[in-house]
This record gives sequence, structure tokens and C-alpha cells, in this order.
Amino acid sequence: MNHRPFTPGVRAADAEEFVYSHGRLLERRRINLLLHGGGLDGVLAALGAYRNPDGGFGHGLEPDVRSPHSEPLSTLAALDLLASWNLADHPWVRSALEWAAAASAVDGSVPFVTEASLEWPHAPWVQPTDGGSHLTYGFTAAARLTGFAGGWAEAAADWCRARLSPDSAVGSAPPSRELPAYEAKYAVRFLASEGIGDPLAHPVLAELGARLRADGALRVVGGAEDERIHAIDLLHNPWALPFPTDLPGRLAPGEVLTRDRDWLAAGQRPDGGWTVDWPAWSPAQGLEWRGLRTVEALEILAR
Repeated sequence: MNHRPFTPGVRAADAEEFVYSHGRLLERRRINLLLHGGGLDGVLAALGAYRNPDGGFGHGLEPDVRSPHSEPLSTLAALDLLASWNLADHPWVRSALEWAAAASAVDGSVPFVTEASLEWPHAPWVQPTDGGSHLTYGFTAAARLTGFAGGWAEAAADWCRARLSPDSAVGSAPPSRELPAYEAKYAVRFLASEGIGDPLAHPVLAELGARLRADGALRVVGGAEDERIHAIDLLHNPWALPFPTDLPGRLAPGEVLTRDRDWLAAGQRPDGGWTVDWPAWSPAQGLEWRGLRTVEALEILAR
């Protein structure tokens, strides 16, 4: 098998064998597209199996919610995949955003999980949140980048701005503006879509940049003991365009990102796959996340 070049030490053939041995059809299609230029028809067919008639995505596309119902986590994951394949103008993008608008609260915020899915197998940390969820940032950024306008998009953007305001009283945003790791990941996307001239002039980005320059990663409070979001994951954006050219460098210096690339490349296991740093609460979920992370690692290292 011929593979595109990667960081020295990355064993692309072993990663492909791992995905074909342990991964879902979707990840097998994705790695074929990445390594061999396989057509988009295959990945779209595999992704379409997770799509519901209401325009949202479910059926465990995001492995921690194994409900057949359309879910915010799975629908945002689908949007990110479509964007990463340069299909931001695909009809499924608009219908997914329409689903998000219909699932949102009056203030435009999108829930973390729907009540209907709590009756199905799901990770213990997937629980409803008060006042909307950090996924709202991701949906709102996608809406703005694709020209999805209307009442929900405007309300959602206002919710995001209010939550990120220094004097925010929205939801559970901390007064210190030290955003939790996963909220920071999606907040960066939204703030980038705002077209901020000087990234570090915004207090949230300034605080985030200071943390990344100090530690290179954000600890997931309440997560597994070693669970972190590293700068390379935080700044990996499937939508590609919204970051001002200097935003990654302003938030995380080149030496941090270089160190993260080495860290990510070194994370390949002897069996060829990568793993995640949160617990497997079921055997299937654990394997599915490993397949996902393996493809994602290669995608990041290929950029």
C-alpha cells in the first residue's frame, strides 16, 4: 500500500490496518480518503447511515451517545466532517443547522443532550446542562461561515457573546473567564468567526493564550486524571477559514505546536492505533473512539 508522507516515526500502514481491523465503516472510508484519495461517495454513504429524516444525526455517530435520536453531539460531529471534506455547501449542512435551530432553546442555545436520548445507552458524563451548552459555539460558527441566517442564528450568536462577556451572567460561565477546556475549544471557533482584529485583545482569548503558553494544554476539570486538550487539538479546526492568520501563533507559540506534533505522533500504540485519555464505559465505545482518534490524529499530522 502506498501512503502519503507523515511525520517521521508515524506508521501509516499500521494505522490503516488498525482502523480496518477495529474501526467503524465510516472510519475505514475516512482513512481510505485520507491515505489513498478515495472518493467522497464512500464517506458520504457511510455518514448518511447516521442521518435522520429530521436533518440531524444520531445512532452513535458520537460514540458517547448511542441513541438513534438526532443529537447535538452527533450533528455537530457530522457538520465538522462535511467541512473537513470541503463540503460546507452540501445540503446536509443546511438541514443539520435547521435541526439545531429547532432543537434550541428560546435564547438560541443548543443543549448538550436531549432528554429522549437519556433512555438509551450513553456515557455517564453525558448529562443535561442548565442554560445551554458549549456546543452552541460550534453550531453558531458553522452557521456564520455558511451564511445560515435568521432568528436562531442571531439569537445563538448573542448567547455566545453574552456568555463570553467579561461581566457574563449567562449559564455557568466562570467570572474569572477561565473557560473549561471543552468550552474553550468551541469558543475559539466562535470568536474566530467574529473576525477579531487582535485576538489577544479579547479577554477570553488573552486568558486562554496565557494558559497555553504556560502549560501547552488545558486540563479537563472533572474528567479523567490525565485528560487534557492540547493546543494542537484546540486549534485544529475542520472549517479551516475562520482563524485569522496569526491566531494560532498568538495563542500557542510555534514551539508549543511543534512539541504537540511530536507528542501526537508519539501517541501511536504498538497495534498501530491511537487512543483517548477518557475512560471506555463500554467495549464498543472504547474501540470506536480509538478508531476515530486514529483517523483524526493522521488528519491533524497531515496538515
